[in-house]
Amino acid sequence: MQFGDGSSRTVPIFCYNAFMLTTPPRGFKWFDHTADIGIEVWGDSFEAIFEEAARALFSLITDLDSVEPKETVLVELKAQSGEELFLVWLKELLFIFETKQLLLSKFQISHLAFNRLQAKVTGERLNHSKHQLGHEVKAVTRHLFEFKKTASGFFAKVIVDI
Repeated sequence: MQFGDGSSRTVPIFCYNAFMLTTPPRGFKWFDHTADIGIEVWGDSFEAIFEEAARALFSLITDLDSVEPKETVLVELKAQSGEELFLVWLKELLFIFETKQLLLSKFQISHLAFNRLQAKVTGERLNHSKHQLGHEVKAVTRHLFEFKKTASGFFAKVIVDI
C-alpha cells in the first residue's frame, strides 16, 4: 500500500504451509477504490473482526508500531444490528482520533453482542515529531459495505473516504 509521503507498508494476507494456501484466522487487507481506500477484514469470531477493522483503520493513519499504549478510552456503543454496530464502532474510533488527537493501537473488546459493544482502546496523543502520518481518513462510508457470517467466522468490507 502506497502512502502520500511515498512510503509503503505491506500487510501479510496469506500464510503458506507445505500442503495448501490458507487464510489466517484473522486479518485485514486494503484495496484501492477510486479516490478512496477499501478495507477487507476477516476474523474467526465476532470480536476478532471488530478488533481487526480497528487495526486496519488506524494502520491507514500511521504505523501502529510507533504508537505507545499511554492513554485508554472506554467505548460503549449501541446499534440496531451487528452490521450497524460495526460501522458505528469505526466511526466512533475515527471521532476519538479527530477530537482528542489520540492515535489508537490497542483494541480490546470486553463485551460484544449483536447490538451492543463495550471496549477499551489504548494509544497516545499525536506527536508530529514521533508519528509519521499516512492517509487522512475523512469518513467511514456505507458504499459497497458488506458484513457477513462465513464458514470460518466473519467477513466485512468497508470503504473509507480519504
